[in-house]
Amino acid sequence: MKTPTTQKGIQKNAQKNLVPIAIALVLLCFVLGFAVAYFWFKPKPAKKLEASTNQQKYSLLNPLIDDFEENHLKMTELKSFRGKIEDYIKKETAISPDLHVSYYFRDLNNGLWTGVNEKETFAPASLMKIPVMIAILKKAETHPDVFDLEIVYDSINDNRIEEDQGIKKIHGQHYSMDELIEMMIDYSDNFATLTLLKYIGEEAVQKVESDLNIRIKPEYTELSNFVTVKNYAGFFRILYNASYLNSEMSQRALTYLSKAEYKEGIRKAIPDSIVVAHKYGKRDISGVGTKLESIQLHHFGLIYYPGKPFLLGIMTRGSNLVQKKRIIYELSKITFEEVHKQASSAAYDRVFIE
Repeated sequence: MKTPTTQKGIQKNAQKNLVPIAIALVLLCFVLGFAVAYFWFKPKPAKKLEASTNQQKYSLLNPLIDDFEENHLKMTELKSFRGKIEDYIKKETAISPDLHVSYYFRDLNNGLWTGVNEKETFAPASLMKIPVMIAILKKAETHPDVFDLEIVYDSINDNRIEEDQGIKKIHGQHYSMDELIEMMIDYSDNFATLTLLKYIGEEAVQKVESDLNIRIKPEYTELSNFVTVKNYAGFFRILYNASYLNSEMSQRALTYLSKAEYKEGIRKAIPDSIVVAHKYGKRDISGVGTKLESIQLHHFGLIYYPGKPFLLGIMTRGSNLVQKKRIIYELSKITFEEVHKQASSAAYDRVFIE
């Protein structure tokens, strides 16, 4: 009589023992399924690949825009070297009382900046070619075929435009909008500028200037002083941060600027192995007879120092062109040497070895 009861008890015990085994099997299947799904989709490597691709595609933009994982930026704060800049400017202005110099430096990693006479106004001269470029690139965001439009150069009717600076053009040859922008930025070509301005319209350029806080009043002339070094530096900042144009057009703008043919000033003070996106401006007036007398010379640039990119702007006004060229070069050299001394890295050293 006890046998059935014993068998029944054994069956119950067996069923009880199977419960934890079943739970363990379910958990094991869940873990294995999760592991298989994780390694199948591999989300992290895909993210790194995307960041790396973006870094290459937009190499001249702020790497923090898309939160790249490996941007190799040095976020440490530079020690102020304002005293050296002030001393140099004071020495030069003591020699030439009619000389005016404004200086602006910005660390693009952490936004810290320093300025000397940064509120003084100047005539922007050829620097105003940048808003013309920005206006066209803004239109190209929605009309990419803009770059394919062409114009024919007519040496008979177009030679009235001063060609003291620019690139030699061939009569009857077609030039695309892309080529005209290159001429305007890389060679400061006046014909290209006026052609582009005629295409885009002054209203579009004025909108860019207004949006970026550069306001040109109706009574201003080409000799009017209305731009400060800090104010104008904003054009370079919005391109670096892609905060006005999209990433594609900001990269394109900085590519034009990085190919500028002007070899003096900032570009001369920075080693050739370091990329510099820059633009200079020179304001001339008629002197004795037909001689042109340069009264203002300016230079702005984004210097892509490895791990410590920075923005530099220098504006000068005075009668001695040679002195102004030297001043821009010397101030740029002082700045570069200070940044290099404080932020020197293995990445920088490789620039000169490779």
